[in-house]
Amino acid sequence: MAAANFKIGKRLEERIFAWGMALPAIIALIILSIYPFFTALQSSFYKVDTITREQTFIGLDNYLWVIQSDLFWASLKRSLVWTFSGVSIQLLLGLVFSLVLHQELKGRNAARGLVLFPYLIPAVVAAIMWRFMLSPTLGVINYLLIDVFNLMKTPFTWLARPDTAMWGVILVGVWKYTPFMIILFLGRLQTVPTELYEAAKIDGANSLQLFLYITLPWLTPIIMVALMLRTIWLFNHFDLVYLMAFGGPMEATTTVPVLIHRAAFSDLRIGRAATISMFMVAILMVSTILYTLAYSKSEEQLSN
Repeated sequence: MAAANFKIGKRLEERIFAWGMALPAIIALIILSIYPFFTALQSSFYKVDTITREQTFIGLDNYLWVIQSDLFWASLKRSLVWTFSGVSIQLLLGLVFSLVLHQELKGRNAARGLVLFPYLIPAVVAAIMWRFMLSPTLGVINYLLIDVFNLMKTPFTWLARPDTAMWGVILVGVWKYTPFMIILFLGRLQTVPTELYEAAKIDGANSLQLFLYITLPWLTPIIMVALMLRTIWLFNHFDLVYLMAFGGPMEATTTVPVLIHRAAFSDLRIGRAATISMFMVAILMVSTILYTLAYSKSEEQLSN
């Protein structure tokens, strides 16, 4: 009886300790995420005065405006282009560089350290640096293409043209955030059992077969995690996109987060901005569910 009471008391102490350790994170989550979400949800049904914070209930008017707004749908299309292109290119480059850096090469450790450099640079610094590099008059990119490689005759205005501005921003995003993919994939590659490769080589498997039947299936779960995180982060991304071209030219880089910023701080329509954010939440929730299902499936296949 005493032993049973001791076990119960010990379990209770462990649970209290566990909740005590988790409590700061729970409080931070409530303050920084849950409370702002419900505040934004409430604001989406109101017209909010920016100065007095007085709220006037307008029902679904903000939602009807978003659904009927060509500006919103155009911004959503740009967000999808920015997200899908960025995630796809970062995934491809992340795979290639991680496979190369996983090999026993001279200077591998130094290369692994250098590849993290873009990821460590703050977004505002990266944006200013790349705006200067893409400058048609002083930029090093035009200098290389014109004077060094002779691929162009006149300077190109990368960020001032509606047809190329978004691709310029995507290029900078790929440069800055591909190291995140490389970090994840390199970590996963370190855990691949070497006996799998040895057994496959004994059976006569070549390098391509080793990649397709051992490396790629082993990487698939972490690829799903990386895709989910990068999709969420890129779709929500504001600072780099905004600082590169400020939504222009002719709204060519106005993604949904940039549109929310404009609605809230330029048009002073807090309720409308909150409504647009609710559409973003819905889209990301669906994407997260799909990625989670794909991740679970890949883990099952790997375990089998």
